[in-house]
Amino acid sequence: MYQFISLIALLLASVNLYAQEFSGQILDSTTKEGIPFAQLFLIDYHQGVNADDKGSFSLSGKFPDRVKVRVSAFGYETALIETSISSNLKFYLVESESHIDVKEVTASGSRNDLQKNSITHVEMRSIDELNAVPTTNLGQAIEQLPGVYNSSTGNGVSKPVIRGLQGTRVVSVLNGIRIENQQWGGDHGMGITELGIGTVEVIKGPASLVYGADALGGVIYYADESFANQKTHELKASSQFESNSLGSTNAIFYRGSIKGLKINAGGNFSSHADFQLPSGKFAKNSRYQSSSGKLGLGWSKGKWISTLKYVYSTAQIGIPGHTHDTIIYPELFQSTQQIRKKSLPVQYFSNHIASFDNKFVFKRQTLDLLVGFTRNQLEEFEEKVTIPGMSIALNNGLYTFKMNAHLTERWSVIYGVQGMYQWQKNDVKAEERLVPDASQFDNGVFATIYYDRLNWRWQVGVRGDVRQINSESDSVGFPNAFNKTYSGYNFAFGGVFHKKTQTVRLNVSSGFRVPHLSELVSDGVHHGTLRYEKGNTNLRSEQAIQLDVTYEYENEHLSIIVNPFVSYVQHFVYLNPLDTLIEGFQVFAYDQIPEVYLSGFDAGIHYHPHFAHFLHFESTFSYIRGLSATNENVSLMPQPRWTNSLIWRFNQKTKVRMKDIVVQYNHFFEQNDVSQFESRSSSYGLLNFSATLQLATKSPLQLQVGARNLLNSNYIDHLSRLKNIGLESPGRNIYVKLIATINYEKK
Repeated sequence: MYQFISLIALLLASVNLYAQEFSGQILDSTTKEGIPFAQLFLIDYHQGVNADDKGSFSLSGKFPDRVKVRVSAFGYETALIETSISSNLKFYLVESESHIDVKEVTASGSRNDLQKNSITHVEMRSIDELNAVPTTNLGQAIEQLPGVYNSSTGNGVSKPVIRGLQGTRVVSVLNGIRIENQQWGGDHGMGITELGIGTVEVIKGPASLVYGADALGGVIYYADESFANQKTHELKASSQFESNSLGSTNAIFYRGSIKGLKINAGGNFSSHADFQLPSGKFAKNSRYQSSSGKLGLGWSKGKWISTLKYVYSTAQIGIPGHTHDTIIYPELFQSTQQIRKKSLPVQYFSNHIASFDNKFVFKRQTLDLLVGFTRNQLEEFEEKVTIPGMSIALNNGLYTFKMNAHLTERWSVIYGVQGMYQWQKNDVKAEERLVPDASQFDNGVFATIYYDRLNWRWQVGVRGDVRQINSESDSVGFPNAFNKTYSGYNFAFGGVFHKKTQTVRLNVSSGFRVPHLSELVSDGVHHGTLRYEKGNTNLRSEQAIQLDVTYEYENEHLSIIVNPFVSYVQHFVYLNPLDTLIEGFQVFAYDQIPEVYLSGFDAGIHYHPHFAHFLHFESTFSYIRGLSATNENVSLMPQPRWTNSLIWRFNQKTKVRMKDIVVQYNHFFEQNDVSQFESRSSSYGLLNFSATLQLATKSPLQLQVGARNLLNSNYIDHLSRLKNIGLESPGRNIYVKLIATINYEKK
């Protein structure tokens, strides 16, 4: 601790303050004329400025002698430039050869690098793109990404699935903070909303060494909206109504820059009654309410940039499909009345996520010190209003110490240490305990080296982790304590080749996942999943290795991507259904398959014809297959999926204008590759539609109308938890969304 405090003091003492004006002009490289309303963004400082109609900009503040900036403008290639701070600088942008709207820069939480330079293929979209046809929750929104699926329990609970893997095999990160929120439970949601989220970035497979060892399926990185440009303020209010659940979501969010302080703050509230089935009936107890608040503060002094962020969310979620009857049929869970009022059984969630990030920018190094704390409280009330059936609190303190160093023009390295300490406690008043009181201590060290030469970039990295799990004994159902230490390492090797219209990526990466406490020692009824679960203390850590290849072609009007992969997993943990009943529930015991092979591919095309620049056509296809070494199917593999979007973007000059029209058709093919105790799923198609009107003023007003499942199709998704009781997914959902924005810029 003494050495750590000394290091911080030394870093703070080394901070030099430079009261300077950073000014210049952004120019067209061919015509040498200024580019109107181009943008310059200081990456490490989360601070930007818009140029005027002549391409000129001015940014005042206290900066070090050199900074890394991103310069961008519509119709031009985005540039990342490292430059000295001075006046009258000139930046030249090359006109883009492509008219396709492609996001070139990955999410701010990653390497802040151009996508073409990324070793791994990263699926990155803004929240606005994912909500081209607005969704009910964040889980439905990220399902638009190739290779990403949604395992849901009605509208109230959604869980991300990447390449057929979910739960603790998928690591979710919010602004660098790993989200720990009972993700081991099939009926426990993500615990965050899209409030204030700017972009979502997905890394598929165990290709990330920075965010932990558990990510066999992949990493989902949620990045907040950037802070407002200097001397600007923005207030955005939105309201969305949905016909299917008579649901509404209202939100307000402020972004502002006041002298040296940058502020993001907002809140939202959602309320939904039972969702309506295509038959016209309603799914009993599928109602839910949720609310969240968010605050972000940012400031900088010279080489020191600091951000403080806090998120609070809470939800009251009904548990559809709950019954103690021995004979189950779909009509048992349907009603002719749509109810919003709370009824048992019900879940209550609350989440606190706090982070304090300090970055020190030197000439060739950037040091990042991140500390955070999360708390998740889960309560389930089953048959009594005052006494919870289950109540458990999970606390997590974590830290990351990371150095990003540019050794030479060709060599760079990222290295650091990372750890977290978790402790969870059951409420003594709760009637049941599915898992005991326990603690978990993690520590990991990682290093990744990059080498650039000509059109190639190469990467090699390693990571080692140690995890200690300690559970307590008690007289309620866990007579034996469990204490064990696990260790393992990961590696990643890959390269990217980029030249003109083509990009090729090749990666080999490994991963390991320590069995979760619920898989090791659980012993009780999990009402949310309608089963009795028994743990297995003899489970070994999962070990995985993946080969991932990506080929991208992009010219002026056409973009094509093909991304095949194959993954080999040892000691694959799964739930084995037994021919036994306890308390009227079927018993599921955790077990392991010695070897599992996961394979598949994502493919996509984006066509933007020259003769119709207002028209965009996008189509993707995702396929995943899981087999054991004995050629048996792995359960819960998602259906093959074909998605299509046709987008008309209008360029009207009127004050009231049509902004765009979006038509989506998503086809899910039948799933017959199922395990021994798993039922098949039929194919189905969903048609979605959206139209956006805009009042074009300094403070624009936007109106979206449309529908999801426009044809009121009957379907049950293969990954829906309600599939086991034959309960269909929601029918036609007509929505209206109004967005009002107020902008103010101080001259």
